[in-house]
Amino acid sequence: MRLGLIASLLFAAAAVGGFAIADDVFPVAIADRATGAIPMRPAQLALAGNSIREYLSPAERSRARQGGLLPAGTISLLRTSGQMRHGDYDWNEEGVPPGQITVWVDLRTQLLSVFRGGHEIGTAVIVYGADTMESPLGRFPILFKKRDYHSRSYDAPMPYSLFITDTGVALHGSPMSSRRATHGCIGLPTEFARLLFSSANTGDVVHIVRSGTKLAMAPRRR
Repeated sequence: MRLGLIASLLFAAAAVGGFAIADDVFPVAIADRATGAIPMRPAQLALAGNSIREYLSPAERSRARQGGLLPAGTISLLRTSGQMRHGDYDWNEEGVPPGQITVWVDLRTQLLSVFRGGHEIGTAVIVYGADTMESPLGRFPILFKKRDYHSRSYDAPMPYSLFITDTGVALHGSPMSSRRATHGCIGLPTEFARLLFSSANTGDVVHIVRSGTKLAMAPRRR
């Protein structure tokens, strides 16, 4: 069942969404989302009892990696129930050893996952760039962190910012709505952004992809 759902995500229509850094709101067209629900990540129903995570089979890992849904080396995902909407997130590090994190952002499914040692420790619904100011695709080391950053260009707060480009693109706390869009940043529920800010370090890598398409890799920074 999980493998089938992973495969189905590769053909799900992308729902365009995002957060406006400024007070202005960009109208957003919702494609193939009559119920308002966001296309979901692999179902997490196979484990018995109250397990907090689901371990993927080799076949599932391979299929998800090929489709750009998950990074290489993924071992397990947090078990979530039902569909996630804007403002929803989950964070649970139980049983996962300390170590370097990797952040995986999928613009197609509108989900961000935080991995440590191949295990997902956090996931959230995101908002991202409008068509006229798209979020970049690629591999981006975190350049620097600012807990209480305020955008001078748009006169707007960007709490818990993790900057990934020298042009101001960051992951940061945002108001969440299916009808808002950023100027290129990745917007997160503010409490989730705080948790990510506390766990991430300069040099940790953020991958921004659009699953089901060829990843346009950004230049690697030393």
